[in-house]
Amino acid sequence: MAELAPHVRSALFTPGTDAARLRKAVTVGADVCIFDLEDSVPLQRAAEARQTVSQALDELHGRGQIWVRVHPSSSPYMPEDLAALPLSRVDAVMLPKVGGAQDVADCRTAILAAKGPPDLPVVPIIESAAGVLNVTDIARSAEVLCLAFGRFDLSADLGIDPDAGSPALATARAAIVLASAAAGLHPGLDSPWLNIQDLEGLRTAALRARNDGFGGMLIIHPSHVETVNHVFSPTADEVTWARGIVASAGEAEASGRGAYARDGQMVDEAVVRRARRILHEAQR
Repeated sequence: MAELAPHVRSALFTPGTDAARLRKAVTVGADVCIFDLEDSVPLQRAAEARQTVSQALDELHGRGQIWVRVHPSSSPYMPEDLAALPLSRVDAVMLPKVGGAQDVADCRTAILAAKGPPDLPVVPIIESAAGVLNVTDIARSAEVLCLAFGRFDLSADLGIDPDAGSPALATARAAIVLASAAAGLHPGLDSPWLNIQDLEGLRTAALRARNDGFGGMLIIHPSHVETVNHVFSPTADEVTWARGIVASAGEAEASGRGAYARDGQMVDEAVVRRARRILHEAQR
């Protein structure tokens, strides 16, 4: 499976019909560029978008991580999307509207039918009630890299306001975070912030996502990359703390101690694991 080290903070959607924007997307600093064949592309332009994305993949391969969002497994367009792409130049397939593990399996079958790499990662978007209830099985599906959360489609599915703080949305967020960790996946990606000009609101949403356990966010505009990357990167204070914990843990192990006190606080293996994770995430 392709490695994204240490994790994805920002994943920028770009419509597959716009070659100039696809070229620009790989230059703006996003950890991942998502070339989109689904929501941002009218169905009557699907063939055009496939051709544009295919040419862009050939041109831009090697200039960053590039995923392609295809149509959902329930759509006849999904296998057509995959068959039209040079899948050896795709770093992951983003699969929307995943309701269960069978959707991922069907996508895998279509990848193989298109002669794509057998280990090509899939990134399911959880954006329905069925997807939330089946998220544990989805996360354990073969070659799933990470999960993404689609709160707007889920809210439409539930008939609720996506910004009203519904307990159902909080439950969905927690389910995605927990299923990701249990399956050993990369941390999940939260829904995008839709108000392009409101960078303070974006920062607040990103901080909440990080505190909830997400590793990054889906984004819809290049101007959001810097804020999201900053929020999902360890601070200087966090890195200093983590280095101190890891160093003192090494000293404690060498002297045959288990849990120990440092700066008036107890340090055990869970604290050391968190410190190591922070240092891993800081390696950019």
